[in-house]
Amino acid sequence: MSPIQAGVIRAALVCSGGLCLFAPVSVVQAQQAAASEEVETIVITGSRIQRRDYEANSPILTVDESLLKNSSTAAIETNLTKLPQFHPVQTPTMGGDIQPTATNTPGAATVSLRGLGANRNLVLLDGRRATPGNASQVVDINTIPSLAIERVETITGGASATYGADAVGGVVNFIMKKKFQGIQFDVQSGQTSRSDAEEYQIGGIMGANLADDKGNVALAFAINHRQSANRIDRP
Repeated sequence: MSPIQAGVIRAALVCSGGLCLFAPVSVVQAQQAAASEEVETIVITGSRIQRRDYEANSPILTVDESLLKNSSTAAIETNLTKLPQFHPVQTPTMGGDIQPTATNTPGAATVSLRGLGANRNLVLLDGRRATPGNASQVVDINTIPSLAIERVETITGGASATYGADAVGGVVNFIMKKKFQGIQFDVQSGQTSRSDAEEYQIGGIMGANLADDKGNVALAFAINHRQSANRIDRP
């Protein structure tokens, strides 16, 4: 073997040894890079504000005030019944006896989850129990001004273990605006394609921060007038 051939063989051995030496190092570096890129938790939101939907143990549905604004009606219960979790029950224009009794309030508006009844789902205001409208312990949501609502959180999986038997169907929690500043007025009206069931609502909200923005006071009101749509007027 000539000296030139021996030098080529030695160079080949050195190169192959170098490849064997550095190959495991590159694999380890790739594994470390992949491990460093792993993310433990990913929270997906549509408004950059984390909602309880993604971190609560019970299934929670959250809707904001756009559900009430982008609608042909100002009735809160009518807008909520557009969601599959709600079932229509008593409204001022449909359902319920016209005779006032201890358990019936004509003109009231209630909500029902899963069709279990208005007294089997709990209505909260900022996490606190709202005052019932009659002896059946249902809450008339007509008493809640729509302009004061920031969002509505609904526990759809049942929460009787936490809130009791009146939350078998679930919980509807109305979250109010807590940092509203200024004055806002709203007027909304509408009617059906047959020129009946006319409805209008006039509402407003005013608020201001106090004590270097450590507190807030707000006042909201709403007047809602609805007329009926009779079945006899339909073919």
